[in-house]
Amino acid sequence: MRLTTTAEVPTGWQFRISSAGDGHLVTAIITEVGGTIRSLTVDGQPLIEEFPEHGLPLHCEGEILIPWPNRVRDGRWEHHGDVFQLAINEPERGNAIHGLVKDQPHTMVRQAADELTLGVQVAPSEGYPFALSVETTYAVSALGLTVVHALTNKSARPAPAAIGAHPYIRVGGTPTEDVALTVSAASCVMVDDRLNPVGSGPVAGTPFDLSAGPKVGRLKLDTAYFDLAASPDGTYRHTLEAPNGDAVEVWGDRNYCYAQVYTTNHYPAGGHRTAVAVEPMTALPDAFNSGAGLRWLNPGETWRSSWGITHGFARKPGTNDRGDNQP
Repeated sequence: MRLTTTAEVPTGWQFRISSAGDGHLVTAIITEVGGTIRSLTVDGQPLIEEFPEHGLPLHCEGEILIPWPNRVRDGRWEHHGDVFQLAINEPERGNAIHGLVKDQPHTMVRQAADELTLGVQVAPSEGYPFALSVETTYAVSALGLTVVHALTNKSARPAPAAIGAHPYIRVGGTPTEDVALTVSAASCVMVDDRLNPVGSGPVAGTPFDLSAGPKVGRLKLDTAYFDLAASPDGTYRHTLEAPNGDAVEVWGDRNYCYAQVYTTNHYPAGGHRTAVAVEPMTALPDAFNSGAGLRWLNPGETWRSSWGITHGFARKPGTNDRGDNQP
């Protein structure tokens, strides 16, 4: 369902999908520009931080990061002796950040009540001389949201690619500073004052250790994690739990063996609210230079990956399958 027109909203058409079942109503709103996840709720309770319908994701809320997440130092990278220069879109730090699709209009490929597929083309450019076709499918169920990316190399030579997402997680109405965050990782990336990698190290016994589920309000992080502990099904799962037991989980399939955690107590800009972004990634920061997690797609090859956000909210007594209290 398209809610508003391009002329009314700077992020274009707003696509609403929803699913009612098992006593929960899960609803997501996806934007035409960027394929951004603007809203995700269960029974009206937020699972992510939203930006206004008539605003922009000024903090990268819900953005999809393709063909690289995080930063490329100086926007410059090399391959087989060729040097490529990406546009610097983080001028205060002199980096290229978060890929090439987050500001691009997407085309609706298909839509059902509970599922939406959007497509966007990455055209060759000076900094990324490759053609990619990207289709992203968003599907909601009683459990939450699943996102599937399909990247196809339309170039005549191998193309580098990586994927990330940038949701700020909410656990309903619980103040985020009171939420416990668990990320089971053995190692993290150390960065310089421009937030570019300068090394790595173990997290055990350091302020970067999230294995015991510290409260978000105690954390000050803009940190990439690796050596993640996989679940028995091979997925990587990061959990946020409120004191009342409500929980939200960010998960990724086997491709998402890295994660970025960013905390702020000035959300939104100039505000005084705590927020936390838990970002599944298929590669580390500056992967175009380090190669850490970078995938090279052969001509015509399609790479599929999936990640999502699920909730652990209890079914409310007296609710029906629409998630409300009506008979």
